[in-house]
Amino acid sequence: METDLHAFLQTTTDVREYRRAIAVQLALQGTPYATIREVLPVSKACISKWKKIYHALGTDGLRIGYRGSESFLTATQRTEVLIWIAAQTPCDVARLRAHLQDQYGVVYQSDQSYDALLHAAGLSWKKVQASNPKKTTPRSPRNMPN
Repeated sequence: METDLHAFLQTTTDVREYRRAIAVQLALQGTPYATIREVLPVSKACISKWKKIYHALGTDGLRIGYRGSESFLTATQRTEVLIWIAAQTPCDVARLRAHLQDQYGVVYQSDQSYDALLHAAGLSWKKVQASNPKKTTPRSPRNMPN
């Protein structure tokens, strides 16, 4: 059982999984929990928990369960959309929203997702202002207080 733990330590790229496996390995070797806590930033309860999980499920139990949500667009579709955006002369959120809905059946809940696609394509989606609102205008001599 410890050979699979050693192989797991060699292959995992997630720091949290690695920390769990090291804690379990040290506990199985008889290292006192107080010493493990000094070496790793884990609690005694976590060491016990992951040791029990390892005995029940093996190294599969040490893996992080949550991997994030799936994207609405596949990698290929995203690339196609970025190429489409680059080919559009003026491209804004409304136009992108319509394209995604028509071509891929994708409707995002927030404009932030559309903004992220425009940004990934190298476009700025901010509205242009005629002048900088933070800039102070110089006073003309007529407007100067006496």
